[in-house]
Amino acid sequence: MSELPVRIVDRSTLYMHYDRIYTLRGKKPSLKALIVLSDISVEELEDCLKRKYGLHKHYFIKVNSLSESLYSVVIQRTIGLEQIRDEVFIDTGCKGVWIILTEAESYFVKRVVESLCRKLYPLISMFYLNYSQMCFLTKAIEKTCEGEVALTYFTIKRFKEGDQATEVLWATDVDKEIKRLLFDGFTVKVDRLEFKLRDKVGALLRAQLSRKGICELKYGSFSSFYENVVFNAIEYGLSQKKFYSQRERSVEDGNIQVYPLKIDYDYFIQQEQMNRFIKKIIGGYSCSVIHSGNPYFVADLCDYGDGSSFGVAILGNSVTLTPVARANASAVWKLTGEIQEIFGDGEIRDIKME
Repeated sequence: MSELPVRIVDRSTLYMHYDRIYTLRGKKPSLKALIVLSDISVEELEDCLKRKYGLHKHYFIKVNSLSESLYSVVIQRTIGLEQIRDEVFIDTGCKGVWIILTEAESYFVKRVVESLCRKLYPLISMFYLNYSQMCFLTKAIEKTCEGEVALTYFTIKRFKEGDQATEVLWATDVDKEIKRLLFDGFTVKVDRLEFKLRDKVGALLRAQLSRKGICELKYGSFSSFYENVVFNAIEYGLSQKKFYSQRERSVEDGNIQVYPLKIDYDYFIQQEQMNRFIKKIIGGYSCSVIHSGNPYFVADLCDYGDGSSFGVAILGNSVTLTPVARANASAVWKLTGEIQEIFGDGEIRDIKME
């Protein structure tokens, strides 16, 4: 007789259900854990839809509280004549963080769940991870579980005028190939990486990390995945939130204080890329260009979502970002993510002002 499926009613049955499914051999969709920042209650989602830009016309949400800090949520989006609907579980056990769990296909996650989170900004804020940050996170995972992480492959997106493609690269080839693509004039961003984790007791799991804060379990113990991968991603994300915090311009003893940061690249940013930046960034920001010719670019940006304002300067191989008004941590983190979506992955550094 086949084993009856576990009915998820609380946290223990959630663990039991996913541990059983993902330690069994067989073809199945990966388990996605989308991590977002939010201080609102999940029960407020339905009211948020009604208040936020008429989203209730395109989205339907039904929230069911299962136990303390765990919810079952049905989400439906209408796109044209198509209705896309599925169930997710939202774990709010970490203060200020939601973990959105679903076995649904990637299409639902991208077109429905991610889309809804972006439209509910700033009530909900996404994570943004670049290549070096994802690699750093795998090292933190390895240290925490006292085991071994083996990177298997990366998915990268490369683009330049008239030439765009997605490539899958083995981990041993990724750095060499990225350097070659940069030399050939491509903009490159790492979309996701896959790895195998063998913990201290020898248990194996396969998982992925994406630049949008999604941790995916392909195979292995859900308990190990949650503890070693998801919780490490949350800890790293909260450290990033702290890094981006308290950067709003201030006045101390009559002097204006600013707290800028920059994104460094391994190549000089060209005029064509600056023009592309202007075209792409205006979707989410009011943009006032002060100077746009070589050798530098200067503009003021205002976030449509929460009113944060920034100064942006591009010179040589660096993009300097100066938060001005409001500029909360989520808004600064979001802008660094948007910049890297356009220019590719760089190294984010603090600028210490004397």
